[in-house]
This record gives sequence, structure tokens and C-alpha cells, in this order.
Amino acid sequence: MKPKIIAVILILLFCSLSIFSQETETKNLIQLDDSWGQEIFPFPIPFAKSIHYTGTAEVRFPPKGWRTPQHTFFWSYTYVWSISFNEKITAKQLKQDLEKYFDGLNNVRKDHTLNQKASATIQKINKKNITTFFQGKVITYDRFATNKRLVLNVKIESHFCKKTQKTVILFKFSPKEFKHKVWHTLDKIELINGFCES
Repeated sequence: MKPKIIAVILILLFCSLSIFSQETETKNLIQLDDSWGQEIFPFPIPFAKSIHYTGTAEVRFPPKGWRTPQHTFFWSYTYVWSISFNEKITAKQLKQDLEKYFDGLNNVRKDHTLNQKASATIQKINKKNITTFFQGKVITYDRFATNKRLVLNVKIESHFCKKTQKTVILFKFSPKEFKHKVWHTLDKIELINGFCES
């Protein structure tokens, strides 16, 4: 192969790798230290492509216990979606998105039983400036630890960033009731300052 052709191939390869790293790289959006596990992935989410947004998702897991049924923090975690969505999101849309998300997470197909499919109930509870607060439950399936039905309580903060025309949604989940001490930790979790510009 001629040296010029090799040089062109190498340049194209370098450029494509640079573009890929820029697209997948994102700043932390949740104020948590490094002891919390982290996963970042782009939309459309690989396992839930029926959620048609563009943007990124950041999942944060507690330091211990997420997959241990006896642990206080079993299935208790938080994640954020930063998406190009220039409308205020509704409870109905969150319900549909969460059902698609958890069905994707559990690899639920049309021929699966109802026992494996997710069902969510979400209601708007408050609004303050650019933030709308929701609360509800997601009934889903735990294929990671127990292989049983699982009821997750959820708190949601949806922030509409008018200047950047995007929506940043912070989710907090736990099978524990809202009065349980695990929510003392989850309720303190916040987004970073300037998240609308990130």
C-alpha cells in the first residue's frame, strides 16, 4: 500500500476516534463522590431504543449493596437524563418512558409474560421555577438478583432549561418506602451547579 494512502487512512482513523470520544465524553451531572459507581451512556439507550431522545444518561450506584437483597441500599440508586427536549415533560410521558426503560433493562419481549413487564404510576406533586416534581412507583422485574417482581418507589425532578432548550431529569429509586432511612441519603442527592449549561 502506498505511503500516501496509509497516511490518509491513519488520519481518518484518528479523526473518527476523536469524534467518538467527544460524543461519548460527558461531565458528571450528579453531585456524588467516586465511591458511588457510575455508568454513562448516550441516547438512544442501547437496551431501550424505543425511547426516542438525544442526549446522555448518567447512572450512579451506592458504594455497597445495590444487588444484595438483604442490604439497606438494595436496588436504591439514582440517575439523570440530559436530553434535547424543549417542552415540559408530563407525568404520562414519564410513565411511558420508565416502562420502556425497565422493559429494555430486563430484555422484555412481546411474547414475555406480564410478570416480567414493567408498569408505572407517576403523578405531579409540585412545581417551583424551572423544576417540576413527580412521585410514584414502578413495578418491574429483578433479573439481577432475585428473579422476582420488584416495586420501586421513585422521586423525579424535571428541570426545563429554556436557554439551552433541553430537559434534565433526576430520578431516585428504592424499594424502601419514602419514610425509610435510605431516603435520607437519596433526598440529599443533587445535580451539579450549572447543570443546564453542561
